[in-house]
Amino acid sequence: MGDILSQAEIDAMLSGVSATPAAPPEPAPQQFTPAAQAPAQTVSPLNLAPLYAPPTGAENKKVNLYDFTRPDRISKDQISTLRNLHEGYARLLSTTLTSLLRTLVDINLQSVEQLTYGEVIKSISTPSCIYVFQMEPLESSAIFDVSPSLIFIMLDRLFGGQGRSVDSTNREMTDIEKTVIYKIIERSLADLKVVWENIGIFSPKIENYEINPQFVQIAPPGDTVVLVTLEVRTRTGSGLMSLCFPFILLESIIDKLSGESWISAQKTTTQETRRMVERELSTTNAMLRAEIGATQLSVRDFLQLSVGDVMVLDKLASSDLTMFIEDRPKFLGKPGVIGRNKSFQITGIIDREVGDED
Repeated sequence: MGDILSQAEIDAMLSGVSATPAAPPEPAPQQFTPAAQAPAQTVSPLNLAPLYAPPTGAENKKVNLYDFTRPDRISKDQISTLRNLHEGYARLLSTTLTSLLRTLVDINLQSVEQLTYGEVIKSISTPSCIYVFQMEPLESSAIFDVSPSLIFIMLDRLFGGQGRSVDSTNREMTDIEKTVIYKIIERSLADLKVVWENIGIFSPKIENYEINPQFVQIAPPGDTVVLVTLEVRTRTGSGLMSLCFPFILLESIIDKLSGESWISAQKTTTQETRRMVERELSTTNAMLRAEIGATQLSVRDFLQLSVGDVMVLDKLASSDLTMFIEDRPKFLGKPGVIGRNKSFQITGIIDREVGDED
């Protein structure tokens, strides 16, 4: 068999591969020679290079880098849902702060990022205004961070100023200032509760306040968190607000953050939402009054009224009275007495037509 290498030729080839030439010679045009007629010679690594040439053209494959120190535990679809969720939060919070500060406040969602908790802590300046809160009944805690420049803009506005930024924003807030800002953060978290109702019923509650981010430990440094950054602008200045949610907090509701689940949740009313509305309404007070009838008198006749005078009303004595709830006619009924208490027996409900003003 003429195409089988001899032992001497194999030894020469192996010795040529292990040798490292000082400067590889340029390849010369070669002609095909059968192995039986080829003399024994050393083979340089340059001769083997074409065997390991990378594929070209259609065989090329795109390589994506993956950082094992920052695993992506939340999908892009879920990040997109969180972005849509907090875009609505930015609009609602903008209306709330505009009402509280009595000036135009514009809030835009800047970013929704998936980072490690250690990176978030390093990005927060010292001193800062960090509020740690819980989203009951979810486990773990979250962070509501407000830049000091924005804090002092709001304080200046709330205390009667123009809402201008203060140069010395590296000082701590006084006790009075902390109390005022605490109320602002509570209102901001109440808006967050409203926005998150599409996912579930949560009750944000502030746990504590810190100025040094190193003292805030809601997750291990290597754990994944979602950082939501909001840019707040007023006529006299601007600043940043950020929300930090650890993965352990989002883990129990991560399935509800998919696009289909979030859209279906917006279209239907959950039992939890119904119970929450009923609970809120059950503790609400409303003014009820019954109107016997009405009549018109001139000012002269009104001034001449005395005890024993009789006024003619626009209703018969046997007619039903109208019950008003907060100045809105709602029921018809009869007056009466139960024990020593006055009462009202409902005999009908006033149906309001579509288009009637409140």
